[in-house]
Amino acid sequence: MSTGAARDTHKNLIIISASLLFVFLWSSGHITSKLGLPYIEPLTFLSIRFFLSALLLGLIALVMRAPWPSRPNQILHIIVAGSLMHAGYLSGVFISIDLGLNAGALAVITGIQPILTAVSVGPLLGENVTKRQWIGLLLGFLGVMFVMWEKTTIEGTPIAALVSACLCLAAITAGTIYQKRFCENHDIRSMNAIQLFVSALLCGSFALMLENTQIEWSNRMIFAMGWQVIILSAAAYSLFYWLLRKGEALRVTSLFYLMPPTTAIMGYVIFDETFGLIGICGLFVAMLGFSAIFHFRSSQNI
Repeated sequence: MSTGAARDTHKNLIIISASLLFVFLWSSGHITSKLGLPYIEPLTFLSIRFFLSALLLGLIALVMRAPWPSRPNQILHIIVAGSLMHAGYLSGVFISIDLGLNAGALAVITGIQPILTAVSVGPLLGENVTKRQWIGLLLGFLGVMFVMWEKTTIEGTPIAALVSACLCLAAITAGTIYQKRFCENHDIRSMNAIQLFVSALLCGSFALMLENTQIEWSNRMIFAMGWQVIILSAAAYSLFYWLLRKGEALRVTSLFYLMPPTTAIMGYVIFDETFGLIGICGLFVAMLGFSAIFHFRSSQNI
């Protein structure tokens, strides 16, 4: 094996390892939300989570002397991307669940995200989507539907919950593309700290207007909050931005096809939730679709 080929293989292994870690960390969000939300309203939860995460990453950035953006246009791009990625996406997720949308329906709706990304990356980012990747996109979405087959229903679901889910889909799709296009060259630590702080202000403002902001402090709520502050907002989002910086937006968003199967397995292990034969088949179909999209070519990262 040549030096160049060995170097590419090493880089690809790092990317794959980081991607699998990201899938595990991100998928844990549903589990910890299920633990914490019975004790606190969604926007109140998110505002506290974002503020503590911003404080944590801000301290890390200061201690490590990370560079901070100085030009107004840089800060504006960071704020827009963060408002979509953090406040817009997660508010939509939490509110839709709080209004009665079940996890299966939410997973199917947000599973459209890689397809929307594929439609957008050509004109907006100049990325080329191959026939193999289009097949992978369809297989991945089909796999998500199979995984969530027994958990998906919208009967009796308020329209507001469906609208909230669609808004979170739009936010994560637009935020991913905006982040890729305008926030590629900023330090991830300081950038994420700014985004989280602004998101805390946004969610906190709406929480004061729409919620009673009461909190029932319990061991489960404290664990859920701590996990989401450190593992999700600080670690998983930073890892997502790093992966987005390393490769094409479509390949990174294809990782979201692996979230529902991973979450379903976690739910089966932790909460004894059902995960039947159809779900297992869906897991393999989603993995097949993901591999078709994520396929490495020589001298290429993601």
